[in-house]
Amino acid sequence: MSKKRKAWIHVGLPGAGDILEPALAHHHHALRDLGFAPLAQNSAQSFRAAVEIMRNHQEWGLRRSEVEGQWTRLVGLGIAEKADLLFSQPMLAAATPGQIALLVDALHGFRVHVVVTTGTGDAAAVLDRWGTVVRKPERLHLLDVAGKDDRAVWKAFGRLVGFGTASLQLDAVPSVAPTCESLDDARRELERLARRNASLEIRLEELDRKRKKLKRRLKKAA
Repeated sequence: MSKKRKAWIHVGLPGAGDILEPALAHHHHALRDLGFAPLAQNSAQSFRAAVEIMRNHQEWGLRRSEVEGQWTRLVGLGIAEKADLLFSQPMLAAATPGQIALLVDALHGFRVHVVVTTGTGDAAAVLDRWGTVVRKPERLHLLDVAGKDDRAVWKAFGRLVGFGTASLQLDAVPSVAPTCESLDDARRELERLARRNASLEIRLEELDRKRKKLKRRLKKAA
């Protein structure tokens, strides 16, 4: 009987472990060589999937059609990789039990591990909600990243999941870590701006598709 594959889901409090999402996307090719399959290849993909799960597309100025089916599509591509899955989206820390159940339902057949990063506040409520989806308590992980820089957070996450980070540098990875770690309001605002930027990326993708479609039509009409 084949061993069940793992699905590692990272969520985190604002300003805690934000580097993990862009780092996984940036190193998705290298991580595949190590036997792991990051589900998102850029922040727009992970953001779109989280918005779909949380049903808050209108808050971000998006249409439902722009996010519909994104999570199951990413999971489907990951399943085809035949590797352990990796997904990071800090905003999912606020997901409700029903939304969490919807996300995990697509991971049927995987051993789901949840990693919660903290260091900026009380993570008890987040742990309670996400702890309901793991079958065993040892699959719920808390990483306290208070006072750690991005490299230390990345290394700690890799050690937990099972990959080394020595060759997976962060120099070219866009950091969304807060610049003022003592102000909770500043962290929340920076997170909001980062997610808003991801929603704008989706808009740009849609405009680019429309531009190419119009260009093809004009070419045929010429």
